[in-house]
Amino acid sequence: MKPEDEVIPMDEIIISSKIPTKSSSFQGTLKSFWRNLGTDRRKELFRLYNSGTLILGRAASSGLGYLTWLITARLYNAGEVGMASGVVSAMMLCVQVALFGIGAAVIKVYPEHISSPRKLVNTAINMVAISSLAIAVLFLVFARSFFNELNIVTAIPLYAGLFLAINIFGAVNVLMDHVSIAIKRGDQVLTRNVLFGVTTVIGVAALPLITEATTSITIITAWAAAGFMACLLGTVQIYRSVPGFRFNPSISVSKTKQLVGIGLPNYLLTLAERAPNWVLPIIITELLSPVENARWYAVWMMAWVVFLVPISIGQNLFAEIAENPKDFRQPFLMSMRNSLIGGGIAAVLVILFAKLMLSLMGEAYGIAGATPLRILTLAILPITIIQLYYSVCRGTQRLREATLTALVSGAIGISAAAFAGLQYGLNGMAVGWLISQTVAGLWAGLRLIVFIRSNEITHQSLVIEAENEKKY
Repeated sequence: MKPEDEVIPMDEIIISSKIPTKSSSFQGTLKSFWRNLGTDRRKELFRLYNSGTLILGRAASSGLGYLTWLITARLYNAGEVGMASGVVSAMMLCVQVALFGIGAAVIKVYPEHISSPRKLVNTAINMVAISSLAIAVLFLVFARSFFNELNIVTAIPLYAGLFLAINIFGAVNVLMDHVSIAIKRGDQVLTRNVLFGVTTVIGVAALPLITEATTSITIITAWAAAGFMACLLGTVQIYRSVPGFRFNPSISVSKTKQLVGIGLPNYLLTLAERAPNWVLPIIITELLSPVENARWYAVWMMAWVVFLVPISIGQNLFAEIAENPKDFRQPFLMSMRNSLIGGGIAAVLVILFAKLMLSLMGEAYGIAGATPLRILTLAILPITIIQLYYSVCRGTQRLREATLTALVSGAIGISAAAFAGLQYGLNGMAVGWLISQTVAGLWAGLRLIVFIRSNEITHQSLVIEAENEKKY
């Protein structure tokens, strides 16, 4: 069996496969150092490694995404860029709907199936593929009936086919991210996202030379090719790292019931949390114009690079709390520290270089987008608190409260941004969104204080109970 086919213990993954070594003696020394560390220190380092690779994966995706849209803005006119970004936003919204919380459910229940996870993973992948196809078809029907701009997707058969493809690939790829998080392999997310980003960059740059076309269909074609490549790599990664995995186009009824039972409450939270991010570009495309959406999408994409830090760390925190919901104070504090440091550094860099980064896409992007980008980036603090709050709620089964919070804050955010956008343009949209996130962050912070105090009391009770058992 090849080394990469072995199931590597979680606490040894850093030193056994992911740190480059120059000699066997160096590797032996490194392993000895690792084993001599205290348990808490090893957990802390592994937590940092796993969160770091996951953040790097998401950052690589966003960074290469920025390069993709930069090249796109230079090669295609703003109207085509705006249309393509509207289609991509529609796809991302459909993907969130199609997941039905299955990804979060996989993270939650994977520890129960760790000895034999094959049926669980197969069922999850097949369910997501089928649901993503169904939701994409429903969106095409809706777009044909109610949209003026995005109905172009239904008017051209090739466009409709590409839209179906990017939905299936997108949903499966997101599910594979959740599987990687469940098995604590953030490095897999990194490599998949790099492959996706590189393929997209090559596609948007090379396809115009091959087809002599610079339309939104060309952009979406590149997106579809990248999604296919990422899913192909993900299949290989899961095959090598999930014990006994072999892809099988079947669905286990018992696993389906378990995933749906746990996933639906998480699904409502995820949908309420993420949907506003992708609804806004659709609204801008329809109410303002594809050109305005091109500029907003560039702004939002760069702000999303900053927000990925607390989002990624929050997902890892959820995985840890799922394993030990009765004592999450230490991983929570570590996650909060890492989020604030990493997110703060990213926010400062984006604020300083906002105009420069946008101007690379074209002077109009820099002029129109620098100020709203800086405003959006200020939301890093409330979003950090919100993401930690959602993670704790997921891990401790406080989903109803978190979902209600996400629904209210999302509705207020969309309404405020859309109204302000019609009145004051992109600057108004950014301010409206920042205010809504700040209010939600204050609420989340107050609730986290209550959760932490309650968890400390529970932990102390368990310690006292354990000590009493030892005495008797």
